[in-house]
Amino acid sequence: MSNCFSSFQNNFHLAITLTFLYCNLSDMRNKTLLILFSLIITLGGYCQDGRTIYKDTAFISAILGHHNNYRSALQLPALEWSPALASDALVWARHLAEIDQGQHDHDAIGKEGENLWWGTTNAFPIGFMVDTWGAEKKFFREGLFPDCRTNRSAVVGHYTQMVWRNTQAVGCALVSNSHNDYLVCRYSPPGNVIGQKAY
Repeated sequence: MSNCFSSFQNNFHLAITLTFLYCNLSDMRNKTLLILFSLIITLGGYCQDGRTIYKDTAFISAILGHHNNYRSALQLPALEWSPALASDALVWARHLAEIDQGQHDHDAIGKEGENLWWGTTNAFPIGFMVDTWGAEKKFFREGLFPDCRTNRSAVVGHYTQMVWRNTQAVGCALVSNSHNDYLVCRYSPPGNVIGQKAY
């Protein structure tokens, strides 16, 4: 049983209890307020189970298309889709949606590269999410990672992972809860290797 259904069920039981109280009230104003309160409790407790996307062909096409636009601009080989990486990304994306917080998977370090994006549920297209990482290009400068940014506060690691020369495959998953979309992309071989150039 999902947490959303359980929450709805608990609130529904509370509303039924309040309805029984209603029968014992004689004042019409109190009855009206109790009915409104019951509706708010019942409906307010409802939450929408989120979407999960990782096998959808349009999703895969958007992910690959946006990644490979940045790579082709640098004359780098295109990334290929990896169902295995997408499955790994799905596990972590589900975890993030459950805790409703963005954080990297420390167990993936050294095994797979990882990019994360999160924002309001259903508010942003997939391409925008990927392009948010690509927009870091403006802070990138030639150099050995991580010393390849225009200033110390600049973030370029999402962009460099997208265009890392040795990376050959990507797999991603998007999982939503009632608040946020969580996009997790995994890369193999991993990029952002300290002391190496991105390309």
